[in-house]
Amino acid sequence: MKAIFLVGKKNIGEEKGLAYVLEGIFDIVTYVHSLDEMLVYLYSEPPDMILVDSRILEEDGGNSIKEFRESTAYGHLPVVAVIYSSDPSDLLVRGDVLVDDFVVLGNSPEMLQRRIKFILSRRHAALDTNPLTRLPGNESIIRHIQAVLDEGIDIAIAWADIDNFKPFNDKYGFSTGDEVILATARIITNTISEHNLDHSFVGHIGGDDFVFICPIDGVRKACEDIITKFDMIVRNFYNDDDLKAGEIISKDRVGNTRRFKIMSISIAVILNQGGRYRHYGEVSSDITDIKKYIKALDGSNYMIDRRAV
Repeated sequence: MKAIFLVGKKNIGEEKGLAYVLEGIFDIVTYVHSLDEMLVYLYSEPPDMILVDSRILEEDGGNSIKEFRESTAYGHLPVVAVIYSSDPSDLLVRGDVLVDDFVVLGNSPEMLQRRIKFILSRRHAALDTNPLTRLPGNESIIRHIQAVLDEGIDIAIAWADIDNFKPFNDKYGFSTGDEVILATARIITNTISEHNLDHSFVGHIGGDDFVFICPIDGVRKACEDIITKFDMIVRNFYNDDDLKAGEIISKDRVGNTRRFKIMSISIAVILNQGGRYRHYGEVSSDITDIKKYIKALDGSNYMIDRRAV
């Protein structure tokens, strides 16, 4: 990992006070003394974190950071103010400076390291959270599944996919499509929560694809409940004419006008028993095969791969 520390020239000696802490976390720490110098490094070697001497923020009213956040493609990077006194400055607590957090240099090295690691992990989790559903995203899903496999836990892993979502989204608009995605996320999350299942997890891969994990003995009932709730709620998103017809007219992925049935949900399930799977890629491959089969069926369906049983 890499970090950039923006420190004033008159504070060159003091910047070393944080060096041993930063170098215990980051592989590369670059010290710069102006915004222009920081941008040079930023564009050539984007860091994982930017630290800024709080006294620079006080001197220029935070304008340098505002300019950076508003004018570059790297505004998502965590910016942390380094404070050299026991209390945050008035500038920071006013909330008009675009920093994500701060650390106080007077704390112990161990406390500083824990604080910086916490900021990094929190930022990583925020970036990997789906912005619409607030569920864990693709990286978190992969890490969680791999962790379950590494621990050798007997578990069911399920992919849920909304059928005919794209033509619905094209006809009814993105706003209504987002409402369908949110409703589906709530259905899956609430169902898994209601069943109070151990080792459970729900994630949003993106679009209309979701993942949930639960014990093997609870997955069948979970799938049945998700399908029942989805089939009931999804009808609320159609107008009366389309509901009466049982279909809509929209365009397919190649632009041809076709008729599409009311949305349904397909759930493909694999069972990790006796350490059958060792890698996420193996899980994904088998799930893909099952999805191809059940998505060709009419209506909402689920299928549990029992080849391992």
